[in-house]
Parts: sequence; structure tokens; C-alpha cells
Amino acid sequence: MEPITAASPDLALTTITSKQSRSRSHDAEHLRTTKTPSHHSVEEQPTAGAPPSGPELHDAIHPDGGLRAWLVVLGSFCFLFPTYGWMQSIGTVQTYLETHQLSAYTNRDVGWIPSVFTALALLLGIWIGPLFDRRGPTALGIVGAALYAAHFFLLAECTTYWQFMLCLGLLGGIGAAIVSNVAMSVISNWFLRRRGLAMGIVLSGSSVGGTVVSIQLQSIFERLGWTWSIRIVGFIELALLIVGNLCIRPNPRLAAVSRAAPDPARDKKEKTKVIDFSAFRSGPFTLITVSLFAMEFVIFGATGLLPTYAAIAGFPPSASFYVISILNAASCFGRTLPGLAGDYFGPFNVLIVMLVFTLLSMLVVWLPFGGTYLVAFYVFAALWGFGTGSFLSLTPVCAGKTCDTKNFGRYFGTMYFVVSFSLFITIPLGGQMLQSVGTKALPAFTSPSWDWAGSASCGRGGLFWVAAGLFVSRFKGEVILSS
Repeated sequence: MEPITAASPDLALTTITSKQSRSRSHDAEHLRTTKTPSHHSVEEQPTAGAPPSGPELHDAIHPDGGLRAWLVVLGSFCFLFPTYGWMQSIGTVQTYLETHQLSAYTNRDVGWIPSVFTALALLLGIWIGPLFDRRGPTALGIVGAALYAAHFFLLAECTTYWQFMLCLGLLGGIGAAIVSNVAMSVISNWFLRRRGLAMGIVLSGSSVGGTVVSIQLQSIFERLGWTWSIRIVGFIELALLIVGNLCIRPNPRLAAVSRAAPDPARDKKEKTKVIDFSAFRSGPFTLITVSLFAMEFVIFGATGLLPTYAAIAGFPPSASFYVISILNAASCFGRTLPGLAGDYFGPFNVLIVMLVFTLLSMLVVWLPFGGTYLVAFYVFAALWGFGTGSFLSLTPVCAGKTCDTKNFGRYFGTMYFVVSFSLFITIPLGGQMLQSVGTKALPAFTSPSWDWAGSASCGRGGLFWVAAGLFVSRFKGEVILSS
């Protein structure tokens, strides 16, 4: 096949697609008559109108590099800095509210505010993902940025519980859902073979954001107070959102494929759907979602409550700020390096190794020493940040193995719709246990979940990742769990 030049991608893609789409009926008949019944769990998803897959078409669609593709990575980085970065540092905000405006409320009651924010930021993806697949990133990015920036300046004026819930929980959660889904989904449109590296760089934006915001808030809360501290954060986040909107663009090659092989019946059906759970017809996708449900319960529960944990353990007040900064700084490396390794050794392989690593750090460092020694607490925060950072960057790559590129937004949104229900309860429940039982409650609260979600050697949930990896290995030609 002749190489596809930048001057004529549409013509080349149209040629490829038209040749392959003429054989769609033959391919569908072959799938119906194949002798391997388990093909139905992965291949016979509702993709009758999807462009046919194959090395030629994938190489034509995904640049996997170049100025435009890396500008998209920069834009997505700028989108996740203020959204997931704020989410990573939300424990600092919660601790401040517990000792100032909302000191009359319990840790559990205050914990509902960041829980609603985090849950909405993920739950709404089930609607935003399909919108992204149909409309692209441009309009969604502008609307999401406007809502999310507005929430900071309104949050600065809040004084009562219901105001914090409306501004931070509801408005912030809706804006974060739109912006973060655009940032994550658009990467799959531009990268395939180097998707792990690209996703790791993008998600490191949340780690950098969490580190910067935590240190920034520590230095200005006491000097400037709540109102101007949040306004300053809001101006910084607004600037990043503007840069993100300037950099993120749809992939014209993917649009050319859709124009060359339209499916009006399927498009009309998708437009009328309010909620689409058809992604769960994929066995590997279902296994990935179940595992991620338990993993995120632990990640956001523990991360959001670590500052409160430091206060209850009797550590200095500065520990509440420093622990989030250390965690996010380590997480930056945890998102980038395992993502790069996943491109070479397989994302499932690397993810399972990191699950074992993180489980051991909990059992060896946090549980016996984390509530007594400040140094051990900081060491655990670094190990925890590195380990859990890899989960956030590798999980979307693993999920992308189960679907076509043009459906990634729907799959990603559906996965996090389910996961959001675990995040809705984890912070209030953990906060109540911390207040009632003390510092030993949080490690004990999270470790059983890791036993279910995580360890490939001794945890039951690790089997979900192994099973999902074997499914994808068989049906998608990936190398899973190989030496």
C-alpha cells in the first residue's frame, strides 16, 4: 500500500474504507457462522456500522505523533490540571472547611460535598461520552470550560453548607465532567500504538495540578483567607482552560472515515438513546469496569481523606498540605512511566504488577507505621501516589482495547458512570470511620477492597484483570501476561 501523505488523507482513507466496507456483509456472515462461540462476547458488539479495523486503517487514522497530535496532548494536559488536579487536592479544601466555615458539621457531613463533586465528574460521562463521539471536542470543551471556571468564582463567595454543595458539588462536578471527558476521549482519536505514553502525559496534568494547588493553598489560605485564595486559583484554572480549548482539535482523518462509511440507521438509533449500556456486551470491558469500581473506591477514598487522617493522627498542621503534594508529585511519575512501559509490555501486564506493588506498600508501610511516624506517612504517600497514578493512566488504555476508536467516548463514559457510585460513598464512609475509630480505620477500611480489586497474587479481584487481559489477548491479538 502506498504511504498516506498529509496532503490527501481523506482520499486515501476513503479508498481504504470503501474497499473494506464492500466486504462488510461477507465479514458479518463469517462472524455468524464461525465455530468459536466466545467471539460473540467481544466482536459482536453493536458495531455493524463502524469502519472496519485493520493495520492499514489504524495507521491511516492515528498519527501517533506530529505537531497537531502533541498539541492535543498539551491541551488535554491543561484540561486535567484544573479538573482532576483539583479533585486530587480536594482533601486540602475539605480540611480547611472542617476547621473554618463548616466547623459545626461532622467529617462525614462535610465529606459529602467533595463526594458529590467527584461522583458527578465521573457519573455524567455516560451522556458526555456519546456526545463527544457524535459532536467532537470543540463545542463541549468551550461549554465545560465556561461552567467549570464559573464555579471557582462562585465558590469564593460561599459561606453556608448548601452554597458549598451547589457550587463545589453540583456546578463544579458538571463542569469537571465535561472538561475531563473531552480531555481523555480525544487522546484515543489521535494515538493508538503510543496511547499509553500519551495518556500518561495527559494524566500527569492532574498530578501536577494537585501538587501545585495544594502548595499554593497552603501558602495563601492563612495570608489571604478563603475568598481571595479561591479567586486566585480560579484565574489560574481559567487561563489553563483557555489554552486547552485552543490546542484541542478533532482528528480530521477519523472524520473522513465516518463520512466515507456512514450508517444512518445506527446514527439515528444512537441519537435517541438517553443511556446506553450496550458496552457491557463486551466481556473484557465488563471485567475491567468491575475491577475499576473497587480500585477507585480505594484511590479516591484514601487520597481524599489523607489530610484528615494526618490531623487525627496528631501530625503537624502542615502535614495535611505536604502529604497531598508528595502524593501528587510521585503520581506524576506513576502515570507517565508505567504508561510508557505499557506500550512495550502490554497495559494489562504493567497494571497487574503495579497493583501488587501498591498493595504491598499499604500492608508493609501504612498499616503498621503510617499512623505513628510522620516519615513513614510521607514515604507511604509517595509509594501510594506512584502506584495509584499508574491505574488512572493504564485503565483507559485497557478499556480502549475492547472497542473501536470512534466509540471510545461512549465506553469511557459508561465505565466511569458505574465507577462514580463507589466514589459517592467512599469519602463520607471513610470520614465517619476515621472520626469514630481513629487512624487504624482507614487502612483497614481500604485493604479489604484492595484484596478484592487488586493483587494478582493474593487478591480475588486481580483475577478480573487477568481474565480481561486473556479475553483481549485472544480476540484482539494483544500480548497479555507474557514474559
